[in-house]
Amino acid sequence: MIFTPSEQERQAQAFDPDKLAAIVARIQTQGFAVVSDLVSPATCELLMQSVLEDADQVVAHSEELTPHEKVTGQGHLQLGLRRFAPFVKADLVANPLIEHVVTGVLGTGAWLGFYNGNVNRPGSVHQPLHFDRPFSWRSEDEAAQDGQTWPPPTTTLSCSVALSEITDANGATEIYPGTHLETEVAQWPLGERLSNHPDLVARHGPPSTMPIPAGGICFRDPRMWHRGVPNTSAQTRPMIALTYHGERCMHWRGRLVKRIDKAAAQRFAQDPALKFMDDGGLADGRLVFEDNTREVFTESANPHQVNRNVRFVEPGMRVNHFLDAHLVGGARLVPDGVIGPAQ
Repeated sequence: MIFTPSEQERQAQAFDPDKLAAIVARIQTQGFAVVSDLVSPATCELLMQSVLEDADQVVAHSEELTPHEKVTGQGHLQLGLRRFAPFVKADLVANPLIEHVVTGVLGTGAWLGFYNGNVNRPGSVHQPLHFDRPFSWRSEDEAAQDGQTWPPPTTTLSCSVALSEITDANGATEIYPGTHLETEVAQWPLGERLSNHPDLVARHGPPSTMPIPAGGICFRDPRMWHRGVPNTSAQTRPMIALTYHGERCMHWRGRLVKRIDKAAAQRFAQDPALKFMDDGGLADGRLVFEDNTREVFTESANPHQVNRNVRFVEPGMRVNHFLDAHLVGGARLVPDGVIGPAQ
């Protein structure tokens, strides 16, 4: 099933209540929902070319496998996205229809925490089966004490954006629908692999795939089991990943913070840019973009009040999107000059 926004919904910058409810219900029950025609062909073409050019640079700079390939498998690249004009577009990062689905799943106060590229090159291999996020509540008792159902809802929503059509031939992600509700994994230690539990995986098989039309988005509960698969076509498949977190996910990585002390609560109230860091301290957790993208975020309508969670660098500095995509800010700030993977 693929949902499609109507012209009336585009004008209203919101889905019909029944359609939104159907999209949210599919995410909650199946773990994913595909919505077509959210990103314009012009934006898809511009970003597709930039992602392919950057991917070629990253591969050329790497002696063998890229650092990401060493973890996730040959041919599967994650890379930062250009954070300067004209490559930051409102119909992607400030799109009310996308944000309506986000608030439908995560509630008010949701915020953008990740903006990155994902490339599957010809000749790629199978990735290990995995899930991107653990359960935010690890037991039924813990969930109940926090007023949550069991299995608990997701606190994060992943958005896979197809810049060109994603098909089985060019590596549509393999998925196990419904596995975001499998509570057996809730208490697994960090790093435990699904490959160590073949009987559990077999109970949820066989898998299906996640084709997405160009300009469409697969909204996905990141707890759903999935893996990248070989791209058997002759063309590289570019995709963009946006990740949103719920309001209570006050850690910069999007982790749920169940309790905070009075002093921290006061600081959050005074400065909404703050997030908890890995060392327990508080610091600016916003994504960094160059100042020439400011109007994309600030002048675009935001009827659903999603926190776009961005800051803009001062003159004399650039955002090198090739570096530090998985660190605070999502990119590295460098003195004005050449941007590339070698810095």
